[in-house]
Amino acid sequence: MIDLHTHTTVSDGTVTPKELIYQAKETGLLAVAITDHDSIDGLDEAQHEADRLGVTFINGIEFSATFGKNRLIHILGLGIDPQSEGFKRIYTNYRQNRSDRLLQVFKKLRSMGVAIGPEDVEPFVTGGYMDRQAIAKCLVAKGLAKSVRNSWINYLDKIDYINGELIQPEAAFSAIHAAGGKAFLAHYHLKIGFKGYSEVNTRMLLKKLKELGLDGMECYYPSFSEEEKLRCAEYIEDFDFIKSGGTDFHGANRSHIKLGVGEGDFNVPDELLDEILAEKEIKL
Repeated sequence: MIDLHTHTTVSDGTVTPKELIYQAKETGLLAVAITDHDSIDGLDEAQHEADRLGVTFINGIEFSATFGKNRLIHILGLGIDPQSEGFKRIYTNYRQNRSDRLLQVFKKLRSMGVAIGPEDVEPFVTGGYMDRQAIAKCLVAKGLAKSVRNSWINYLDKIDYINGELIQPEAAFSAIHAAGGKAFLAHYHLKIGFKGYSEVNTRMLLKKLKELGLDGMECYYPSFSEEEKLRCAEYIEDFDFIKSGGTDFHGANRSHIKLGVGEGDFNVPDELLDEILAEKEIKL
């Protein structure tokens, strides 16, 4: 098995990058990718541990992008070189924009009865830029939410994103491609995706994303229904997309999801790795 969609403490997971690689080794995964939300800060730690334990590690990221009125999509970048100058330029600008707009988020939180500010959140910052993930962790530490997930459900998801706070899909694709990676649409069936759209609109949006630079889709995801699996397979064939897949592992924040194993008989076959590596011409 392989797992190309996982999260660590760098974003909203509960295991460190080092711990995740250790779990991947113990689980017997052929390969694993870390795709923390809008962050690459755990990749060096993970690569070091992967080299030590002999685990095939794929650098990744999961961008939160605005696409459509009040809608988000998540874009996975797999096989990226985070040291690429083109990637660093777009990534740094994106992270700075997110940080600069947080004053409005703090203002909205105060109106909701949550009196915290940048000084409270600073201890939870990773990578030098403050973001909503750091706020979510702060809310948990202060006893205002039971978990990071609850922080989002009870507070942060209720605050609209400010113009410029999120990356545009074309910028995400440009960053991923500049880093030598491939871009995949994550969990198309969720609200952070195309849930609620008609079949006609879904195909229209996929066509638009492909034109902008989308390379593929997740065709393996734990909560896919049989119908969603079939529809995804059709989209991949019709749009000539590359396949990807993973558990969306978050550790204890989604305790029913284990590395490489999700709900029911879910698992991602090893052959998928060969396809992605062949497309990227990665040498292991």
